[in-house]
Amino acid sequence: MKKRWILPILMAVSLALFSGCEKKHTNGKSGRDPVTITVWHYYNGVQKEGFDSLVQTFNENEGRKNNIVVEAFNKGSIDELSAAVSDSMEKKVGAEPLPDIFSAYADKVYEVDQIGMAADLSKYLTEKELEEYVSAYIEEGRFDSSNSLKVFPIAKSTEILAVNKTDWDKFAEATGETEEVFSTWEGITRVSEVYYKWTDSLTEEPDDGKAFFGRDAFANYMIIGSLQLGHEVFKAENGTVVLDFDKEVMRKLWDNYYVPHINGYFGAYGKFRSDDVKTGKLAAVVGATTGVAYFPTSVTLEDGTNYAIENKLYHLPNFEGAPPVAVQQGAGMMVVKSDERRESAAVSFLKSLTSEDNNLDFAISSGYLPVKKISASEEVLKPFLEKSQEGSSASQNLVIGLDTVNRYRLYTSKPFTGGDKARGILSSSMPSKAREDYEKVQELISQGVPREEAVADFVTDENFNAWYKSTKQQLEEIVGE
Repeated sequence: MKKRWILPILMAVSLALFSGCEKKHTNGKSGRDPVTITVWHYYNGVQKEGFDSLVQTFNENEGRKNNIVVEAFNKGSIDELSAAVSDSMEKKVGAEPLPDIFSAYADKVYEVDQIGMAADLSKYLTEKELEEYVSAYIEEGRFDSSNSLKVFPIAKSTEILAVNKTDWDKFAEATGETEEVFSTWEGITRVSEVYYKWTDSLTEEPDDGKAFFGRDAFANYMIIGSLQLGHEVFKAENGTVVLDFDKEVMRKLWDNYYVPHINGYFGAYGKFRSDDVKTGKLAAVVGATTGVAYFPTSVTLEDGTNYAIENKLYHLPNFEGAPPVAVQQGAGMMVVKSDERRESAAVSFLKSLTSEDNNLDFAISSGYLPVKKISASEEVLKPFLEKSQEGSSASQNLVIGLDTVNRYRLYTSKPFTGGDKARGILSSSMPSKAREDYEKVQELISQGVPREEAVADFVTDENFNAWYKSTKQQLEEIVGE
């Protein structure tokens, strides 16, 4: 009797051990088949090259060890990527299956999270690991009080002031102006007027002075400028939002953008302000740290004159007496909810991207900022700065960007329904008004009206009040007030 039941058991155990050994022999260290993780991103140029290199390094090392294969695909711009994700979620004809990971801003992740498709990444990260990241970057991925994490920070950016130092030096020598003016918005406004009048004096043609300053991503000026002055335009919590569109603050923003713009002291001509520097129409711009690579090294004037320029970078200006605040931007990565193995594999890849060496290499090549606190330490940073040539735009960009992370309050609006539309209004309302009124001023001047007289009809309380009322009403319609 004993032999009858013991024999089958021994055979089963032997078969299991044999099968396990054979599977281990077939697949290496793990008995499981490899898991393939797809990633959709919007990186292009040097950014794509850097990202592809990191994917290859992961696949050849950690991925091979843990049976994870990552396949990365560029999906065009961030807007095109977002549209592709929406098509996949809605299962539109011709749409591809959703990837495991995709690049996204918090507003998009919030939208996906509302239908329960965003994985909670916090369960794959220890408290010690979370502590390694810049706190503001982690908080951006938390949408509610549950402490879940829906956005993984990969590479961030902020804003920086870039100046055509070659033309600035000529102007500064002639007028006695110093770099101190770059620290405040009031200083930028004042020196832009001086620059216009100085360039106007260089020719016999009246009122042909040049604008000094322009900026990209205008919504950041409105949101960050307002916060510097003590008012958070969109105060969102758990998806609900309170609008704080303070009239006194908006007037200060108006006086330091609209007024100098219609006077010709500020300008916006090409698609990007760096384009305007290249054509000699501007000498200074505020833009994203990721855009520094596009800041020109030469100027080509309308008459064909071309000359090389040196550029110098500065911190984002603040309003006088205001605490330093800067925008926090740059898409993170969202993991689509699936099963524990796929989610864990996806997070393993994301952790690899943000390892100390990988993240700093990517930052140097792309203009992004690394996401871990240790990256700002002199000991860690020094070899990477030497690699990028100290004093170069890349090294200036990294040093100033990391110093901004350490000394400024970094801010990004929490996501809410209609957030993209509300930001769009802030992005276009004042610049459109300034551009239209500038054209009207120029028309009056062409008719022989002196500049001061032509401008006087627009820099009125009535004009500001009409703009303020209209813009506030549009915002209130979106946030439901």
